[in-house]
Amino acid sequence: MTRIATVINFCTHDLRFLDKCISRARVFSDQIVIPVCDHLYNGRKEDPELLKKIYQKYPGVDFVEFAYSEEEVYGTPSKLVPGSPFWSLHWHNSARLIASYFLGSEIEYVLFLDVDEIVSEDLRKVNFEEFAALRFAVYWYFKTASNCATTTPDGALLIRKDLLSTELIMNQDERMGMFARVKERKKGQFSLNGKPIIHHYSWVRTQEEMLSKVRSWGHHWERDWEALMQQEGDFVRKYSYKQVDPFWDPLEEKMIFGDGKGPFPNVQKVSPKEVFRMEISRLSNSAIN
Repeated sequence: MTRIATVINFCTHDLRFLDKCISRARVFSDQIVIPVCDHLYNGRKEDPELLKKIYQKYPGVDFVEFAYSEEEVYGTPSKLVPGSPFWSLHWHNSARLIASYFLGSEIEYVLFLDVDEIVSEDLRKVNFEEFAALRFAVYWYFKTASNCATTTPDGALLIRKDLLSTELIMNQDERMGMFARVKERKKGQFSLNGKPIIHHYSWVRTQEEMLSKVRSWGHHWERDWEALMQQEGDFVRKYSYKQVDPFWDPLEEKMIFGDGKGPFPNVQKVSPKEVFRMEISRLSNSAIN
C-alpha cells in the first residue's frame, strides 16, 4: 500500500480547526507532521503553554517547532529584509520545507494541508498513484459553515515525495507554484465522483479570530484587511455563494486539554542553522544517488 504523509501548516490562532483536521487526516495518513513556529509570522511570540497542551493532546503526531528568525531564510544561506513582501510570505513555505526533513523514509506521497482544510473522504479511494501531483478542488466557505461558494477553487496539494526539493517548496506562489513546476503527469481541480473532498474554512471564524489572522498571517502586507473586513460580502475572493447544510461547523468546536506537562517525545525543536545542515545533507545524498 502506498504510504502517505500529511503536513499541516498551523499556528494557535487556528486552534478551532486542529482537532478535526488531524482526525480526518488520520483516516488515510501513515504519518502526520505539523510544523509550528515559536512566533507568529508578524514576529509576535506564540503561546508556549498552549503549544505544550497541544503536543500532549496528540502524541501520535510529529510536531516540529522551529525558531523564528529575522535574519535567515530556512533551507538557504539567504537573508531577507524584514518588512519586504517576501519576508512574510516565505514563512508558509519554510514551515512546509522544515516538515519535509522529518518525513519517514517509507513515505511516498505528501499531502500539504492548511489546518483549516478538512478532508472529508479517505484519500485511498483516489487513484492518485497514476499522478505525480494533484491539486484538489475545495468547498470554500465564508463567515459561516453554511455559506458555501459556487466556485470550487484549487487548494491542497498531494505530491510525490521524491519530487520535493528546497527550490520546489520555496516558491513565491506556494502550493500553486510547486504544482506548476511539476513536469510529470498532474491534475488540478481534482474531485472524487465529481465532488470536492476538501472543505476549506479559511474565513469561518469569530470577528476577533479574523482580526488575529489578518494581523499575523503571511499575506498581511498585501491589502488593508482590517478596512476590507467592514464589508458585508466576501472581501477576499469576491465569490458568489449559496446556502448549504454544513458538513461540519468549526464555530461550534470545543477543545479540551490536559495540564500540558511533558516530556514531549513527539516534538523536535530546530533552528535555521540546524535546518540548513539538513539541507546540506540532503544535497549530499542526492549527489551520491
